[in-house]
Amino acid sequence: MNIESSSSLKQFNTLAIDAVAEYFAQPVTMKEVAECLQFARIRNLPVKVLGGGSNVVMADHIPGLVLMYRAQECEVLHQTESEVTVKVGAGYDWHQFVLESLSRGWYGLENLAYIPGTVGAAPVQNIGAYGVEVKKFIKSVNGIYLSDGQDFCLSAQQCGFGYRESCFKDELDGKVLITSVEFTLSKIADVQIGYAPLGKMAKEKGVPTPAQLAQWVIEVRESKLPNPAKLPNAGSFFKNPVVTKEEYLNLLSKYPEMPSYAQDDGIKIPAGWLIDELGLKGVSFGEIKVHEFQALVLVNEGGNAEAVLKAAQNITGAVMKTFHIELEQEPRLFI
Repeated sequence: MNIESSSSLKQFNTLAIDAVAEYFAQPVTMKEVAECLQFARIRNLPVKVLGGGSNVVMADHIPGLVLMYRAQECEVLHQTESEVTVKVGAGYDWHQFVLESLSRGWYGLENLAYIPGTVGAAPVQNIGAYGVEVKKFIKSVNGIYLSDGQDFCLSAQQCGFGYRESCFKDELDGKVLITSVEFTLSKIADVQIGYAPLGKMAKEKGVPTPAQLAQWVIEVRESKLPNPAKLPNAGSFFKNPVVTKEEYLNLLSKYPEMPSYAQDDGIKIPAGWLIDELGLKGVSFGEIKVHEFQALVLVNEGGNAEAVLKAAQNITGAVMKTFHIELEQEPRLFI
């Protein structure tokens, strides 16, 4: 198993921060994972798990051993006439898995097309887009504890899924390596077009097939979010805040054009609208710039984690001062 020392992680994070890991390995098999854990135990090194690097803000120097698990199997565990349960390796590229599922007549994930990252990272963040969250399709999550290599299998109910949340960001944060995820997908098409741009396209073109809907989602995402390969970014940098009905009505009286979405626990306000309303599109904070077309995206023009976090602090402070709403960032610190 090749374990590199003083390894640059610039190509492994979409913000293109030139972070350096003390040690870095990309195991493909569980045997290689075991070798990596033994390597870390002998040297008393902390072990840190990196997914696709699309939702992290990396420190300049990362002590310990960084693991990027690369297993990419896709195995059918069970199927009926109406649904299928598949086990997918954590290293499988998420978007490629969505396309693969559609090509095999497995439906449900089309709204989640073109989201960067890996299958193993999907449950950590409970990724979601355009009215759909991945938790709806997860049957279970498999992995090992980094402390002793013991395996585990958590049902979807045990994962503590919430809006961009899971137990993997809470009590299990930094303690486990996800090795595979089991999904239950439908063989019967049931496209979700409630998100406004998709509904508008459906009115113009007719109700899409799942494959067509995935293509629409790709087009919408491409129009809204810059390609990290061209402009280093971590996608949507802030979560959409949820406010109480009272807070919402107070804001609406001041900003009647403010968009909103009803939730079980309150009213969701688009964070991008709040930032845009402050006139921050295209504004630079040192080496970090708010994207000129998408206020939720911070583009890295050569800065490090400190620069990214300082820019984010300036933005959240401005939002709090004007709207009295606290924005929470989506990307996690990787230190």
